[in-house]
Formats: sequence, C-alpha cells, structure tokens
Amino acid sequence: MPKLIEHHPNCLACGSENPCGLGLHAHIDGDRIRGEVTIDKRHEGAPGFVHGGALATVLDDAVGSLLIILRRPAVTAKLEVNYRSPAFIDRMFEVEAWVDRTEGRKLHLAGEMRDGGEVVADCAALFLEVKVEHFLQGMEEIPEAWKHLPR
Repeated sequence: MPKLIEHHPNCLACGSENPCGLGLHAHIDGDRIRGEVTIDKRHEGAPGFVHGGALATVLDDAVGSLLIILRRPAVTAKLEVNYRSPAFIDRMFEVEAWVDRTEGRKLHLAGEMRDGGEVVADCAALFLEVKVEHFLQGMEEIPEAWKHLPR
C-alpha cells in the first residue's frame, strides 16, 4: 500500500514536523484510507484516556484524506463523532475512512477508529468542495502534495 503524502508538514494529525502532532500514518487501500495512530499523554483527557478532541481530529484527518482519492479539494462542513468505548492512551488504534456518497459539491464521508477490532469512535462527515485557491487565504503557497488537485 502506498503511504499517503502528509497534508503538510505542520498538520496536527499527520504532519511529520508538528511537535504536538498526533502521528497519524495512513495509506490508500483501493477506495479507502487505512492507517494507524498511537496517541500519547500529550493528548490525554481524563487520566489514562485519550481526549475526545484528539479522536475527533484523527477522524477528521482520515476522512479528509479521502479527498486525495476523490481528487476534489474540500473543507469540513460538519463532523459528527460517536464515542463508542473508552480510548486509552499509548494504544495503537486502527483508522479507516470511506466515501458514503457524493451529491454535487457535497461529499458524505465516514470513518472509524478501532482498538483491537473494537470500535472506540466513528464519524459521519460532510465536506464541501471548494476551489484550491480557497486555501491560499491561510497560506502563501499551495503545498507540493496539493498541486495535483484541479484548479
């Protein structure tokens, strides 16, 4: 499976240069994103538990990685996370994301995180397609990994 190119080096979920990053490593597997992440004490909520915001961040990034497969730049419009069972720090979580359906600019995406096969969190997301130039509002130049997107 080919490794995904990180969104950009400082990405909170997958960036290799972010000292507070979550360390998500994901791959394209056909029409899905599959990966893994081990979340440490830097992202602890209750003692011994992963903060729910860290779980949501991983899921948002995983479903957002589907945009590479779809070749459509888009932004998160809605992310609904269901916390199914405890997520403990320093465990390796499997992450999977897939496209539920598309309707014009609306991309309905879904994902889940598992610990030993048990779902700890899942999500349903709505992304809205935008022009690549939308992202220039927050940066000076489009990252190399994004230059393949239609403009």
